[in-house]
Amino acid sequence: MKQYIFNFSTHHQQPVVWEEAITARGMMDACIKAKKLCRQYEREKQIPIRIQYKGVRYCNEDIA
Repeated sequence: MKQYIFNFSTHHQQPVVWEEAITARGMMDACIKAKKLCRQYEREKQIPIRIQYKGVRYCNEDIA
């Protein structure tokens, strides 16, 4: 599994930027999960949020 890194940002009175690592099997899966997170944050904060793809982090998995 890979971790896809996305920047979430608000452009309200005081801009806020934070990073989320989304574990997914592929880029499409990661984008779908990021959009779901974005909609959830927009409902909670009641302001528009932008998403920007940052990169990929590879994870080592232990198979035991």
